[in-house]
Amino acid sequence: MTVPAMHAIVIVIRRNIFKGACNVMLIAAEKFIAALSSGERNAPNLTIAFGDEAYYKDSILQGLTSEIFAGVSEQDRSLLTFEQEVNFSALREGINTYPFFSGKNFIIIKDPKLLDKEKKGEDGTSDKRKKDLQEFTEILADIPEYTHVICLCGKIDKRLVFYKTISKIATLVECNSIKSYSLKPWLEEQAASFGSRFEYQAIALIMEYMSVAENVPLLFLHQEIEKLALYAGKRKIWTVHDVTDIFSQLPEVSGFALGNAISDRKIAKVLELLAIEQKKGSGNFIPTLSRVSFEIRRLCKVRELIDAGEQKDMIAARLKMHPYAAQLLAATCQKFTLKALKCCLLSLTMINMNMRKGGRQWECLEEALLKLFATTRK
Repeated sequence: MTVPAMHAIVIVIRRNIFKGACNVMLIAAEKFIAALSSGERNAPNLTIAFGDEAYYKDSILQGLTSEIFAGVSEQDRSLLTFEQEVNFSALREGINTYPFFSGKNFIIIKDPKLLDKEKKGEDGTSDKRKKDLQEFTEILADIPEYTHVICLCGKIDKRLVFYKTISKIATLVECNSIKSYSLKPWLEEQAASFGSRFEYQAIALIMEYMSVAENVPLLFLHQEIEKLALYAGKRKIWTVHDVTDIFSQLPEVSGFALGNAISDRKIAKVLELLAIEQKKGSGNFIPTLSRVSFEIRRLCKVRELIDAGEQKDMIAARLKMHPYAAQLLAATCQKFTLKALKCCLLSLTMINMNMRKGGRQWECLEEALLKLFATTRK
């Protein structure tokens, strides 16, 4: 038998072993992490973790490392990492070199540039990219049983040949971010991992803190929960006061405090918080304006629903809020008329439109809010 023929047989055998071992599927990150930590599934030979949530990617990387190198000391582990730029020769060698000490190779590929969305108008890029993707795909499609590879990346273009090929042979893990209104199960799981639980109001407060963020920063939030566990010590029920004390450094909290002061019609507090934000510099005006606009818009929606006769449970469902938070917001809405809220929202929109002209930005924001307070229900 010729050498090329023997090599072809080896590749086929490897692929068959790999296909049987990796249990090809598309799976949500939390389910993959749970199955890995519980021992329900072994580490796949090829894992593609894609999406915009860094917390899940870090958890997957830690879980795979623990599974692959169980019982192996750190100095004996065969690890190879590529960040952004991937040297194909080094990758191929790392995958196919047998590890003498640990018995397993673990190759980590972080945010490879060749999977980024291609910019149009760059001469010669398309052909080179196609060639690079083809070689990258061929390398990952031929992984021996003693090697594990994880590719951590953002969104993948599903039109690429790379995705269509890899999806048939790899375990694809979706690392999608979480919206604030879907945060409750995640928070409960985090508390349970420390043998603790949150009070009802404590979860509601965290969800309120996170409501101003488009996507919840899970990695940062996880770090704050670790601090909370240390702070609470032997106490296994975490209260709203614990959350207030520990989460005070979150960027979302200062915005929440401003929104709260507006809702509670605490004029002096609003002016004080605006002055604090202004001292941080002109670059902080847009986030502050966005936070104020978010609060006024939300109050406007709740006021409209109340005037339409909607009940609190329906308001919570419509606005995708925690019921307790919706209850508090519905109560504060009684201090405002719908007309005053809409007028304030229009003023904030005009401030946003006129920002490029410079001038009295902070002063205009203060005036818009003072006008709102002057026409609110006492």
